[in-house]
Amino acid sequence: MKNSRSIIVGISGLILNKNEISILKRYLPLGIILFSRNIKDKFQLVQLVNQIKGLLGNNCLILIDQEGGRVQRLKQPNCPNYPALEIYGKLAIKSIKIAKRAVYLNYYLLGSDLIDIGINVNCAPCLDVISEYTHSVIGNRSFSKDPNIVSLLGKMACNGLMDSGVLPIIKHIPGHGRASSDSHLSLPVVKEKIEFLENSDFIPFRVLSKMPIAMTAHILYKDIDAKWPITQSKIANNYIKKKLNYRGILISDDIEMSALSGDIKSRIESIYEAGYDIILHCSGKNKDTEVALKNGKILDNNILKKLQLSLDKIQKINKLSCLSSYKIELCDILKKYLNYNISL
Repeated sequence: MKNSRSIIVGISGLILNKNEISILKRYLPLGIILFSRNIKDKFQLVQLVNQIKGLLGNNCLILIDQEGGRVQRLKQPNCPNYPALEIYGKLAIKSIKIAKRAVYLNYYLLGSDLIDIGINVNCAPCLDVISEYTHSVIGNRSFSKDPNIVSLLGKMACNGLMDSGVLPIIKHIPGHGRASSDSHLSLPVVKEKIEFLENSDFIPFRVLSKMPIAMTAHILYKDIDAKWPITQSKIANNYIKKKLNYRGILISDDIEMSALSGDIKSRIESIYEAGYDIILHCSGKNKDTEVALKNGKILDNNILKKLQLSLDKIQKINKLSCLSSYKIELCDILKKYLNYNISL
């Protein structure tokens, strides 16, 4: 990871093409994020991950969005279809103790699927608190409307991933649940006062402030910064660090989303100027990827150390030979309490 650009990029297909190989060799991104377009089957995906690591090094970051529910890049038959987070929120109403255990099992098993392939970072869990305004882009990706339930279950999701050897990315800091529009398409604006948000939406991110990586929300919070969305706001960056006490690594959501304005270069410049650590560019279009990487900064040494410490910590965890029993336990819990059937 040393001398890598502080940008993670998408790629176009099932293997690296000649242009991508040339671009990745020249600019050395910190890692690659994978999407459904990059996955045919497990064998092909392992080959692709090995090809990427052959270029960028074995310690490069390989990311994926594997939340469960509708946001799951790896699906059957390559991987079980895990429940949406909303299912565990419903379970928490019946028993918070059982729900915490089920979430841990879910994310341990999910993480084990990823690490077997060579994927070491999961853009999950969502810590967004749903409300009456929540757009369907979040919807059942949230655990609950209760920030305390979100905090408790979110922590267990992170623990399950880390115990399996995968780094979690909590998202979308400081919260996406209050947004009534889709940030993929336009810039959501939240008008609620900070005092209200600090006692609702922001709680899970403050509770989980020790998690290694957090992804920003492309949302304009008028009471934090009336001009810039979180991802491009120095004021918001300071707020996250001082008021939410977040000391980990801050990564942007995809900078190609329409919530942000300007061209790729200006977006990258504004995000760096705001003090964020890593930039995510997902399109996989070779020309745009090269522009993004060309404007990427070399990874800061302090961020490199934080990343390496986090990776070393999870890699030293003794993995238990418990996958079979964990699968049985999770299936039994979901069937008994929710009459929900899952095939693991």
